[in-house]
Amino acid sequence: MSVPADEIARRLAAFRAALTEASIDAALIIEATDLIYLTGVMADAHLVVPAAGEPIFLVRRNLDRATDDGRIADVRPFGSFKELPALFAELGTLRLGLELDVLPAARYLRYQALLPALELVDVSDALAGVRAVKSEWEIDQSRIAAQQVQAAFTLAPETVATERTDRDVQIALEHAMRLVGHQGPLRFRGLNGQMFYGAVLAGPDAAVAPWADTPLGGPGPNPAVGKGPGGWELRDGDAISVDLVGGWEGYLADATRTFFRGTPNPLLAEALAVCEAILADLETLMVPGIPAEQLYLRGLEMATAAGFGEHWMGHGSSRVKFVGHGIGLEINERPFLAQGFGEPLVAGNVIAVEPKLVFPGVGAVGIENSYVVREGGPERLTTS
Repeated sequence: MSVPADEIARRLAAFRAALTEASIDAALIIEATDLIYLTGVMADAHLVVPAAGEPIFLVRRNLDRATDDGRIADVRPFGSFKELPALFAELGTLRLGLELDVLPAARYLRYQALLPALELVDVSDALAGVRAVKSEWEIDQSRIAAQQVQAAFTLAPETVATERTDRDVQIALEHAMRLVGHQGPLRFRGLNGQMFYGAVLAGPDAAVAPWADTPLGGPGPNPAVGKGPGGWELRDGDAISVDLVGGWEGYLADATRTFFRGTPNPLLAEALAVCEAILADLETLMVPGIPAEQLYLRGLEMATAAGFGEHWMGHGSSRVKFVGHGIGLEINERPFLAQGFGEPLVAGNVIAVEPKLVFPGVGAVGIENSYVVREGGPERLTTS
């Protein structure tokens, strides 16, 4: 499905307004997700977005697809970086915005050498702020992605009861999601960012500390991956955390449910009830105007009051200081429901909120839903 032309026009208008507010004459966009957001198509390309004027799509590969599937009127073949100085001179650009949060240093130095007269500044914050507020079209795509997660959760009780290992459960649930249209690849912004369907983690393996900035890790299939299920054989009393991400038209939905094999471990069953109570309480805070960090701080307060403060969102030095994150074309978008992130929630934010408790040597539990922040209260997208 092509992104509607008026949707791309809305995004470009909002981005141009952000450039003007930041006193940036033009932006040079090369990162894949940002290109998709602003053009509607994946391409090996440079997108030039003047603060005043129409965008120019400079495409190395594939010009036909960029023209047919994209929504930019001015599409040009791009043969050499040496074409850029004349283009920016023609546009009268003095201050040029680059995606410095992800731009490789070698590429930055190349632009610097080619464009010595220009002031190169960071445009990533401006674009991230625009992307954080979703349109109803974007929300509709995440709503379909949420239905894929629903299909997996519907199958999960049977697979948890019958499959031998956590890896077997994950394979079965991934298959179920593919059958209802899951796109496969998912995006995670940042250096060494890796994203998959999510993770099914069982027993003590669920409490193996992560190398990534996530509350749960797991041993993974091998040290080269180092996260995800490791093949733990399911046993009576085990908690099985099923944390999955749907993907549709590039847009994501993120949710977690905890299941038990046989008779639940009493400690983990109590901890799961605490997580559920925390999420119910946090739903009352998901309103425009509240500082995003308040959700994390409230969750920590409730976990501590229940006697689980040391297990909140990880354990030991691996504890993370967030209880959720924005989602959209990437799994880690703004706003960050994290300590120190004081920016307020706004209507149109799509967020995943995931209170979790981790017990080394025993297991981990949690619950997570994806929501749209609305004026009258949150809309829950993951409804299982």
